Amino acid sequence: MKNAPALMITCEHASNALPDFVLRAFRERDGIPDEVLASHRGYDIGAYKIFSILVKRLKPDFHSASKFSRLVVDMNRSSTSKSFYSEYTANLPNSVKARMLSLWEKYREKIESFVAGKIPEKQRKTGKDAPPKVIHLGIHSFTPVLNDVERDADVGILYDPSRPAEARIAENLIKSIRERAPWLKIRKNYPYLGKSDGLTTTLRQKFGPAYAGLEIEINQKLLSK
Repeated sequence: MKNAPALMITCEHASNALPDFVLRAFRERDGIPDEVLASHRGYDIGAYKIFSILVKRLKPDFHSASKFSRLVVDMNRSSTSKSFYSEYTANLPNSVKARMLSLWEKYREKIESFVAGKIPEKQRKTGKDAPPKVIHLGIHSFTPVLNDVERDADVGILYDPSRPAEARIAENLIKSIRERAPWLKIRKNYPYLGKSDGLTTTLRQKFGPAYAGLEIEINQKLLSK
């Protein structure tokens, strides 16, 4: 369809793999326990499966999934975030951390390059009611219980309520999911706020209203590894 927005689908916590250079660095110190890597802390359990299904069905204009555990560096956080490096990698030598930062930079650069190609500089200052040029769906999952508290949702749709395009897309997504699976409990901006530090927040700041970014959070109790 002419003038339709480009669709981008990403999965920032798709894998719990560790780069070889990180494994080598851990030979000199304690590494990440296997049970931690296999848990929700190591990656978004089941998210890559959903990502793959959506890519196959929706055929987005661009898609990308991370190759390494969030416990190396968190692809969904700013590089200045306190949780960018995990407690397992924060004290690794600076030379190793520089290589981990490079993984993040390469992941972000290819995404930002795609969006920049769809939203030229002159289109980044459009009014907030203008139709988006890029719609971004970030696919994530969340653990059913955190800190002994059960999460009260099956699916969360995260977005910035102050951005009309994102609010409209969120409503359409919720309507579509309910039509297909009316038994699911869907909540907006749950279990996290859509305005929190993340890839979508960064892209909003860089590309303005012409970019619309939403995250789909799925309860891991609905997903298999």
